[in-house]
Amino acid sequence: MRLVHLADIHFGAADPHVLEAAVRTIGDVAPHMVIVSGDLTQSGKHREFEAAEEWLGRLGLPCACTPGNHDTPMFKLHHRVLNPFGRYQKYLSGFAFPVRTGPIRIDGLNTARGWQVRRNWAEGSVDLDDLDAVLSENAPEKIRLLTCHHPFVPPTDAPLHTETRRGRRASRKLGQSPVQVLLTGHVHAPQAELIRTPEGGYVSVTAGTLSMRLRDVPPSFNILDFDGDIMSVAAFIHDGRRFVRKINSAWNLSRMEQLRPPGVVLV
Repeated sequence: MRLVHLADIHFGAADPHVLEAAVRTIGDVAPHMVIVSGDLTQSGKHREFEAAEEWLGRLGLPCACTPGNHDTPMFKLHHRVLNPFGRYQKYLSGFAFPVRTGPIRIDGLNTARGWQVRRNWAEGSVDLDDLDAVLSENAPEKIRLLTCHHPFVPPTDAPLHTETRRGRRASRKLGQSPVQVLLTGHVHAPQAELIRTPEGGYVSVTAGTLSMRLRDVPPSFNILDFDGDIMSVAAFIHDGRRFVRKINSAWNLSRMEQLRPPGVVLV
């Protein structure tokens, strides 16, 4: 089974040449499904959501996405407070979780908030009751993934440090759950690493961005391949003309161990 993992497309600040190259490459690698870990828009405007909906439809593949902090109306404070995800639901409700493909189940969790009582409102926040509801699902699938926008704990080598509220408690819950993989975005850089917790562990995978909002890393997205208990992760990096496979890692999800050394994060 093959999945494409995208994040931080940021329609409104997207690079059209990068988007076209992504469409071609995704078509070439022939995945079974596309997963988007938030920030499909830049400012949560209607025209940005329309562009996101149209572009996802062009891929011609089953697709599911979860919102990010940029998917709330940035310039409409009353909407951000009272109905932060109304526009997201209007345009993208057809791309909802959970989704299943073969032996894999993928659930979504919304870690974005329209407004928070803290200095950086864009950081994530985990509702632990919502997380418990997802993790307690009695799913027959052998491989389970969870996707949200914000990493639960800061990725080791990412160019952006994250502070997700209740993230460490969420990480411990995930470590003792049937979910083996967490797919996120927000940091605009590809990385896969094993997160150990006292209760167990999981593989945390972050995706890069397809936008012009770069953080010292070129535009990129991930390809995840599953063969039994083995998950391979490849980051496809844009070299100015096309996407090229640059970073590879593989993981045994039943033993929670890496099978070969990780690639570098910064290319």
